[in-house]
Order: sequence, then C-alpha cells, then structure tokens
Amino acid sequence: MQIEIAEFGKMSQSGNSLLKLIQNNDLPILDLLVREAVQNSLDAGICVEGHDSVYVDIGIKDVNVPNFAKHLDGITDRLNEKFGVSPQKAIYIEDANTTGLTGSLDFKHSPNGNIFKLIYGISMAQETPGAGGSWGLGKTVYFRLGIGLVVYYSHILNDDGQYEHRLAVTLVENEKLPETIIPKSAGKVPSGIAWWGQRVAPVSYDTIPITDEAMIRDILQSLSMKPFEGKRLGTKIIIPFIDEQQLLIKHEINPDENKPWESNAVDYIRVAMQRWYAPRLANEKYTYGKYLDGHINGERLEKDDFLPLFLELQMMYNAAVIGSKSKRYFVNDIQIRNYFENNTINNAGRVAYKKFTKNELDMLAPLNGPSPFTCVNEKNPLGEQNAPLMAYARRPGMIVNYETDGEWCKGLSATEEHEYLVAIFVPNSITKLVNPDNDVLDLEAYLRKSEMADHTSWTDIIIKSKPLDIVEKIRSQILRKIKGSYENKEEVKEKQGMNKLARNVGKMLLPPTGFGRRASSRNRAGGTKLPTDIGSRGNSFAIVSQKYLDTGALEVHFQLKLAKNVAVFTIELFIASEGGKISATDWESADSVGTPFPAVITGIFFPNTVGLFGRSAAQKSDNKVLHAVRIEKNDVPVECSGNLIFTCTDPHVQVEISMKPEGSVDNG
Repeated sequence: MQIEIAEFGKMSQSGNSLLKLIQNNDLPILDLLVREAVQNSLDAGICVEGHDSVYVDIGIKDVNVPNFAKHLDGITDRLNEKFGVSPQKAIYIEDANTTGLTGSLDFKHSPNGNIFKLIYGISMAQETPGAGGSWGLGKTVYFRLGIGLVVYYSHILNDDGQYEHRLAVTLVENEKLPETIIPKSAGKVPSGIAWWGQRVAPVSYDTIPITDEAMIRDILQSLSMKPFEGKRLGTKIIIPFIDEQQLLIKHEINPDENKPWESNAVDYIRVAMQRWYAPRLANEKYTYGKYLDGHINGERLEKDDFLPLFLELQMMYNAAVIGSKSKRYFVNDIQIRNYFENNTINNAGRVAYKKFTKNELDMLAPLNGPSPFTCVNEKNPLGEQNAPLMAYARRPGMIVNYETDGEWCKGLSATEEHEYLVAIFVPNSITKLVNPDNDVLDLEAYLRKSEMADHTSWTDIIIKSKPLDIVEKIRSQILRKIKGSYENKEEVKEKQGMNKLARNVGKMLLPPTGFGRRASSRNRAGGTKLPTDIGSRGNSFAIVSQKYLDTGALEVHFQLKLAKNVAVFTIELFIASEGGKISATDWESADSVGTPFPAVITGIFFPNTVGLFGRSAAQKSDNKVLHAVRIEKNDVPVECSGNLIFTCTDPHVQVEISMKPEGSVDNG
C-alpha cells in the first residue's frame, strides 16, 4: 500500500492537535472507545432481512508484525524495529448489518460519503436522525488507543450494486515528539498525519482505499482477522500495537470492593458495554430501531451475563418508554409547558426509579457483588449513606451520563447503607418545539445539540437568540416526582400498620460460577429471618422460620390463626416491589414484565389438622405457574402451624407471602 502524507498548511489540522481535540479526562479510554464505536455502528444500521439487530463485536487479537508491516510503504522497517521482537496485540471493533465505507473511492467525488467521514474527514456535522455529535471528533479516540495507527476495512454494496471489499490505513501521531513513525521530508513541516491505500492515478500523490481482495485478505490475516463472506455487510476497525495495561485504569472508587473487570481489557469492555448501552443491549423490546447484538471477543453478551444493576436499568428503561403502570418500579410522566406544541402529560418523557436492596443487587455474601457506584465508576459523595444514582438516555439507547450529585440529584434524600435509589430518564423524542430552529425541530434534536462531541452531558442551549431552560425544567420535574413518591409512600406505610404479611423471603445465595459467564443455574432465592406479621380481629399469619432444602427450594414454617366465621382462606405468592405487591397476573401481563411468574409453589402441609380443613384448589397463572392455594375451613376456630415450599427462578426478585381469609371477616 502506498503512503500519502498530509501536508501542513493553512487552516489544517496536525496530528498533535487532533489527538488533543477530544481529550476527555473524565472517562477511561476504554469507556470512550465503547461509547464511540458502538454508537457509530448503531447509527450505521441498515435494514437486512431476518435481522432486527445491529451486530457489534469488540475484542483483542494477535498481530503478526512482519506480515503486517510489509504492506505499509515508508514505515515497514520502523515498525519491525520497534515492535517486531515482542508479541503485539490489536483491539478491533466489528459491526455487521451496517452501511460500511460507502461512497466513491475518491472522496473528492463523494464528499458526503462514509469513506470521507470515517477515514479522511474531521469535524463534520452529524445529520443522521437520532445520532449525535460530529463526524470525526469522537473517532479520535481510536488514535489514542495504540500508536495512532488504525486499519479500516469494509464489505459493501457499491454504487453499481456489486459487493466490494475496501481497506485503508490511517496514522495520526504527535509530530512534535523526537521519535516519530511517519517519514520526514526535507524542507517540509511534518503534519503527523498519513494514509495508506492505492494511488488515484499513476501521476497522483493522493490515495484511496484498496479493493484488491487478495491483498486485503493477507493484511487481515496478519491481524488475526477474517474478511466478510457472502452477502454479509459491515466494517472492521483494527487498532494494532496497543498496550493493554496502559488502557486499564485501577479505580480507587470503593477500593474494598471486588472489581474483576479491571484486571484485563476484555472483561473491562464487557462491563463497559453494559454500563453505557444497558437500554439497547440484547433488548428485543427496544422501540427506536434495531437493538444491539453485542459480542465480546466473538462471544454474545446475553442478559444472563449482565450485572444486576444493568439488567434493572434495561427493564426500567423499557417501563419508561412504554409508560404503562408498573408494579415493579415507579414510572412518572414528565411534562414541560410553553416549549412544546402539545401539553400531554408526558411531552418531555418519563422517569422510572426504585430503591434496591443489597440483596436485589447480589451484594451480600457469598456473591459480594459490586455496589451501583462501583458498577458505573462513580463516587458516593455521602459516605456512610448512599446518594441517589441518576441516569439519562435519549433515542440511540446510550446512557449519556450517571449522576450522584449536582443538579440532577439536588434535594433528594440519601438512603441508608443497605439500599440504593436508582433512576433513569427517557425523553419523549418526537415532541415538537413551539419555536423550532432549522436543525432543532423536536426534543431529540434539542438534546442531541446540547451534547458535546463525546456525548457526556445535557446542557441548555440558545435557539434564535433565546436561551431555553428545557433541561433544567426536566431535572426539576424529575426531582419533584421522585421526592413526592417516596414521601407519599412513607405516609401510606404509617397508615397500613400491620396489614402487610410475611414479606421479603428474598433470594437463596449460591456461589458465582465465574465472572462474565452465564451461571450454571439462575435458580436463586433467599433472605434473612422474617418479622412476625399479626393480623387483626382474630386472624393472623406469622413466619416462624425458613430453611433451604437439598433441591434448592425454600421451606417456610408459619403459624396460622383463623376465626370461626372464616370459611375459606388463600395463601398466595407475590413479588415485592417499591410500587407494591406484583401478582402473577400482573407480572405476566404484556404491559409489565411479560414472562412466566418466577415463584412456584411445590407443596403446602398442615400437620395435625384432621377435621379442620376441607377441599383445596390450586390456582395457576396463564403460564401454568402454581402461585396460590385456596383452602376451605370448617366452622370452627383454627390455630395451627404449616409448611409452604416454593422455588424462585429469578435471581433479582424478592418473594412475599400473603394469607387472605374470606367470610364475614376479611383480613388481607
């Protein structure tokens, strides 16, 4: 491949300036990579029959230095001298079902083509609906991962309707360093930027991507990569000569917590993809286009692989988008007046939130999972108590930021050491502005324009010489809703007194089978000894003890007292949530979780009760899950003990047991 060295001239960029262009010092380099690379791939998603997702794979491969270097005219010897004697690695980003490096090979004939935007251009305004930032600014993160060398390969349908392989190489380095890789030319100021490809014409110095399939296969093989085959369209970006340890950052946030993903880059990327794309990753309910089919080193990231916090964030995101009443989370509409064409109650979007216990987040022994703050690399500014954790995301499904203090959390009460308040806001993207600008017509465009090139925050902007405060009003509404919900909930709790029965059976704790892998069993349930819960007017139901059986089921021993005039009583399982108990019917509803109810009764026994009880009837959900038992009682007062055995198939729920008597006395 021939070399083309950029000339340094008027209004031109240099390698040094490009490397500083998006120097985000708040996020680790691997987080920046995941955010930028995955977003680019999702923005480039196309309609492919049989695929409702965008395939993205990020991983690390070996580099055969001599075989790779021989293709790069002008720097072959330099690469061999510097890297040829030691093993070298490359980080790659591969996507499929995407547009690829389309447009004329010579970008001068197609200045808006993807070839120019990704390889040769910088700082072009992003025009794709729902995308964000500027073409080229975010991609400078690629040049900071290794030595500045980036290989771009793509398999596309060209303008003639033919499948075509394309490959080009770019190098961006600090030209001011004493030892550079790009050859220096006598009498010319070094620019620090070079490209490799094929000459546009024999007499031209300009290069374009190569299309020679044999050469492309040889280059990819030297980087342990394979070309796309058949009709599979996509792009591979390969960054050789990385130093894996330099890419890893040992966070001092909660240093006593276990953070296994900080030991190698692959595990870090696995968590980073969940951290920033939890709303869209493996989420077939994602409504704004194709969902993200994420892979790490070729291995698909399934929901079973998620850390509990990120699985909850995805379900909260879905609840906020759908907007239907949720019994698992609080979901509130956010309305802003005077700025939008309509004043519907959710014209600005919805916020979903919940207080999670350590048990729900797998933080208790023996799992000892990380806290929400550690999962998102944020400090807890409140020390012994826990600050709220706020997240917000717009249409592309990338979480813009996590906040633990400042304007997004102002006025929210801290939670105690054993629980965490987590919230996510999802805007109503299609809401039209009353006074739009040429390129800011709706809320999605407003928020997109408010983001910096690295998409790390929302700030209010000026439209038609008028400063707006839409983001500020959204924050204010969110805080008011959350504060109101929990204040009202505490008042209700005081009034309810002893009405709630036998709550929080919880999760049985099983040891993990290895970080980042699917557990050998997801059948976990458990908890601590339950408080006694006494009913009123002669009826009561109290948990005495609980134990785990060899089968993994939980056996609960209880005391039951029923008045003479109680004719029938029902013992039923519910799932506990911040919004109240979730019944099997509500859980399995398409507007709620939509999966089979996770708690299953396998047995109920009443020793020494001959003559007290009559017939019993099993109550099953639509998915044939036995969740309740209805039992007839004779016309006598009853005071006895019993045993209930059940299993729980969801590791992230807490089970609640309720006894409801029927007759002239009603006590739930």
